[in-house]
This record gives sequence, structure tokens and C-alpha cells, in this order.
Amino acid sequence: MSTEHGSPAPGDDRTDDHADDELTVVARDPHRRARLLRYLPLVLAAVVSVPLLWLSIAFSLEVSMIAVYILQLGAGGWAVFGVALMSLGGFICLVGALVCLFVGWRRDTWRWRWIWAGATVLAAGFMPLLGLVTGTFWE
Repeated sequence: MSTEHGSPAPGDDRTDDHADDELTVVARDPHRRARLLRYLPLVLAAVVSVPLLWLSIAFSLEVSMIAVYILQLGAGGWAVFGVALMSLGGFICLVGALVCLFVGWRRDTWRWRWIWAGATVLAAGFMPLLGLVTGTFWE
């Protein structure tokens, strides 16, 4: 019997170099790249939505600071209702964008993923658009 590292033992037909080959070869998933590309629309929508959501929440906080003065002036019911909706709107946009991302994540086809990615951007950008229309960001 040989004690050298590289020589095989008598009656042993395998070499030490290739002893664990069948255990070290890892089978890769052939659809890995397609699965990663499948998430691309939602990742792009999430990246685009982050600054829009920040603007949405900033707009809501700004309106909530103004709401105190509107209430002190004795505004009517619809004005108070509108100010309350605009104060909560940024957080509603945040929840809406997260829901759109979740629903899009659960869809399998490209078409539905792009649709839900667009809905995410629209949900995140609703309050900044409202801020531009009402002139709040023009100051």
C-alpha cells in the first residue's frame, strides 16, 4: 500500500484529483437570467417612485401645516374635507405604490408587470402633480 498523496491505493481505481468531482459540480438554473429580467420593470418603477414619494410626503406635510390656519379661518365642510385629503394624500400614495409593486410582483407576464410598474409611478406621482397644479411648489 502506498502512502504517497498522489498515487492510488491497490484495488482503488479512482485518483484523488477527481474523487469529489460529482459532488462539486453545481447545476445552474437555465432560466436564471430570464427570472432576473422579469423583475426589471418593477425595479425601475421602484427607483423612479422614490423621489416622487418623497415629494408626495413633503407636499402632504406642507398642506397639513396650512390646514391649521384654514380651520382657524372657519372654512366650510368641503374645504376642510379637501385639506384633510391632501394632508393624508402623500401617505395614501405611499401605500398605493407599495400595493402596486406587490401586485406587479405576483404577476407572471411582461405586459402585466409593465402595467403595474406604470401604476406604481402614477400612484407615487399623483401628489406632486397635484402640487404643481395647485401651485404649492411654485413658491
